[in-house]
Amino acid sequence: MRKVTIVLTGAALLLSGCESFGNTSTPAADSVSAYGSTGVEPPKELLLELGDAIGDIRFPDGLVVDEKNSIILGSGNNTFGKILGTLKTDSELVVKFFKDNMPGEGWGLISEFQADDTTLVYDKPSRVAVVIVERSNRSTKIRVTVTPRNN
Repeated sequence: MRKVTIVLTGAALLLSGCESFGNTSTPAADSVSAYGSTGVEPPKELLLELGDAIGDIRFPDGLVVDEKNSIILGSGNNTFGKILGTLKTDSELVVKFFKDNMPGEGWGLISEFQADDTTLVYDKPSRVAVVIVERSNRSTKIRVTVTPRNN
């Protein structure tokens, strides 16, 4: 009887171990959002790297800009227009990227709206930037529009 108990206990442990072993991966966005209330930064591999800047807006590394449908006027702190692009990563990581990096360029977040897509509205004394992050099947679409501010 004791042998049967040991065998059954061992089998149960083995099966429960296999179940958790096969399910150890979590989506990167879930992993990043879990750090939100802890005050601890997520591991670097869960964050997007800084890519090129267009004017005074930084974009994630790997962004493929739709040059045909984008328009950029001016330069530096006087850049206006719209930039359309796609990035092969999770949309939540892209939203976190903009929320982490726009303030470093002097942009203040004045509004955020999340539904099927996420809309972030930033301002500076002379301009307003609207960042729209749309989820897609295997990529994330980004649309950034910068306009002069009406005062």
